[in-house]
Amino acid sequence: MTNLSGSGLRSRIGAARRSRWDLLAVLPLALVAFAVVSAVAPPRSGPLALALVLEVYLFILTFAVLAPIALLARARLLGAALLIVLVSGGAFFGSEWVSLPGSGAARHDLAVMNWNLQFGTRTPAQTTAELEGVDVDLIALQELEPEPSAAIERDPIIAARYPYRAMAPGQMASGVAILSRYAIEKVVSTRDPSGLELIVDTPRGPVRVINAHPSHADISTVTPLRLPIDYNPSGRDAEVATVRTRIEAAVAGGERLLVLGDYNTTSSEPEYGILTHGLRDTHVQVGEGPGWTWRPSRITFLPVAFLRIDLQLTAGPIFPASTSVDCSLPGDHCRLFGEYQIDG
Repeated sequence: MTNLSGSGLRSRIGAARRSRWDLLAVLPLALVAFAVVSAVAPPRSGPLALALVLEVYLFILTFAVLAPIALLARARLLGAALLIVLVSGGAFFGSEWVSLPGSGAARHDLAVMNWNLQFGTRTPAQTTAELEGVDVDLIALQELEPEPSAAIERDPIIAARYPYRAMAPGQMASGVAILSRYAIEKVVSTRDPSGLELIVDTPRGPVRVINAHPSHADISTVTPLRLPIDYNPSGRDAEVATVRTRIEAAVAGGERLLVLGDYNTTSSEPEYGILTHGLRDTHVQVGEGPGWTWRPSRITFLPVAFLRIDLQLTAGPIFPASTSVDCSLPGDHCRLFGEYQIDG
């Protein structure tokens, strides 16, 4: 018969408990495996595609919940798995969250804001008052309804600051506009998705600007908590492909190109890669932190956002210098600002 001392017994019990907690290592390892496989063959619809939208949160929550357990239980296998999660998360999201010092262009030739107004959120008077407080060279708006559009046209402060305007208002989410300090020409209005394409004649040369708003993915929810259970982005993907066709035409011509708008795709989704291929994502280039711009309508009172779906992209000799996000105003979208250097 084996005779265990008190300390030996406690040691074996502790080892058994650590072994039990180590079983949780399967969760972070499964997450990393999902991320790696999705980078090669991403799910295009269904619950796994929805998980891809929330991938950064899966990394954050997995580490935040399991790291204290690994430390308190001294579960070495779990700790090693979480280290893999930490390194993998840095590899997947590090370039988006952290920009190297000096990565931005030195000169600020063009200041830009894009903003999804969220239809029905504010009165026309509130819209104009909030736009009067912005002093940039170019504004791209989405979800612009006819009444706010008319108020913008009548507003003397906006008219003086932005004498050149391309207005394509629409019902609910279909309206778009571009307000410019500089002359604009060759304006083309598009549908499916809603958008505007034009040339802005800046003091340092012409810039082609695309402002577009592809529709969001179809999301099925269950009540009463409205938890999402299914995700179908096929309609959005088709509209992003249309925008991409216009992008490729501008890139092929070697033009200075600035792409603005709400694209309803996160950086972990495959459509983001299709949209941004060969372009500079301003936030990735010069931004700090997550750069999130969208929040659910039920929590718009919070001065923060939870997904990055509003984008500023460039191609050709126009380079990001700085970027920032302002979530202080009502609505489910924050205002996205960027400054750019225009070269010859």
